[in-house]
Amino acid sequence: MASEAQRLEREILHTRERLGEDVDALVERVDPRRVAAREASRVRETVKAHPGAAALVALGVTGLVAVWLVRRRR
Repeated sequence: MASEAQRLEREILHTRERLGEDVDALVERVDPRRVAAREASRVRETVKAHPGAAALVALGVTGLVAVWLVRRRR
């Protein structure tokens, strides 16, 4: 009986450790600063891989902002 209790106690401790690791991983995944850093890194890599497309997107956004500003002044 004592060995069964010890086994259960070890199992509970192991489960707590795993749960703690899972919670830590979740906190790291949803931390707003880390999410922003990951997304910024992803965007930088995409721009490096496709500089022409990125330039066209930037040009399009600039054009849209210019049109919006002109219409806003009227």
